[in-house]
Amino acid sequence: MSLIESALSEEHRDIRDRAADFAAGVVAPEAERIERADEFPRGVIEEAGEYGLLGIMVPEEYGGEGSDFLSYCLAVERVAEASGAVAETIQGHTFATLPILNFGTDEQREEYLEAMVRGERVGAMLLTEPGAGSSPTELETVAEADDGGYSIGGEKSFGTNAGVADVHLVVARKRPAPEEGHGVSVFLVPGVDDREGFTFEREEFMGMRGHVTGDSTFEDVRVGESALLGEVGGGFRIAMGTIDMARTGLGAIGTGIARAAFDEAIDYAGAREQGGQAVGQYQAVQVLVADMDARLDGARHLVYDSAKSIADGEGDTRKSSKAKYVASEAAEFVTRNAIQVHGGKGYGKDLPLERFYRDAKILSIIGGTNEIQKTTVAGEALDL
Repeated sequence: MSLIESALSEEHRDIRDRAADFAAGVVAPEAERIERADEFPRGVIEEAGEYGLLGIMVPEEYGGEGSDFLSYCLAVERVAEASGAVAETIQGHTFATLPILNFGTDEQREEYLEAMVRGERVGAMLLTEPGAGSSPTELETVAEADDGGYSIGGEKSFGTNAGVADVHLVVARKRPAPEEGHGVSVFLVPGVDDREGFTFEREEFMGMRGHVTGDSTFEDVRVGESALLGEVGGGFRIAMGTIDMARTGLGAIGTGIARAAFDEAIDYAGAREQGGQAVGQYQAVQVLVADMDARLDGARHLVYDSAKSIADGEGDTRKSSKAKYVASEAAEFVTRNAIQVHGGKGYGKDLPLERFYRDAKILSIIGGTNEIQKTTVAGEALDL
């Protein structure tokens, strides 16, 4: 029994196995269609809700599983084995759900959480801006307080599920600002079709097709006072409150994609004959397989060490940053070399390998680039 397996409770295994059933029975048959159509997989996400995978960390009183972050990582890794796009969509939705759980009023929780856990409402977090990145001191989106509500104006870039979500958590500067601080706050904004002045232009990317993101524009978008999530001035803390979870979750997605590619490579190397022997009997292929296996195993242990620490309330940025960058680099390495093991056949579109390879690439960029993660880890190690 592996160290990871020995740390799992019956609850962990149940959620992991449910996610595996969902991945095999629902996601895998739809993965190539989602890839070709590049459309938001709303029906698949709704089924994820039926499997209990959208509220893993949400208490049972709101329809969730009441489990922990380790369960979440186990689940999202299994989903990523079938589709990185679906896994990343679930990730974006999850980290829009948790702020409502953690900072919402009773009324906000009652309005949103059960529907989000069921997949009837999809969530998105909108923090990044074209000219400001995620810096709280440079955000230009403004929420002007007037007439018992707010008028929001500005632009946001990226944000998983942006534009297709039913509730957008928009990080903006509240005006007039409080005496202390920048007034950065979070506002709950409905979908594009439900709010005048809210427009969205989707970006197209080389991978994660079916995962939706792009540019959101707010021109005098009006919301009521009840749209404020948490306290005025608490926006950046809310937006960044799950950052260690999000980075570790990206690591789990990376290991899921890498595991799928590795399994394809192993099956092919054992079955395909070249020059009178199986491809896997050639030493050059064995070296690739050994490196893929070791990197994947190392990444998984870092991801689950971080996940277990977070679940125990002992998580830290150093662990989550290591998990994120090591797993994303392992995903790129394994998917690239799975193609190499297949030779020319691996370059074809009739196999999922090129999808795995393209999907893996984004993981070293989103959630903070790997270069940023490495400086974070070094800073923590050196106590800088």
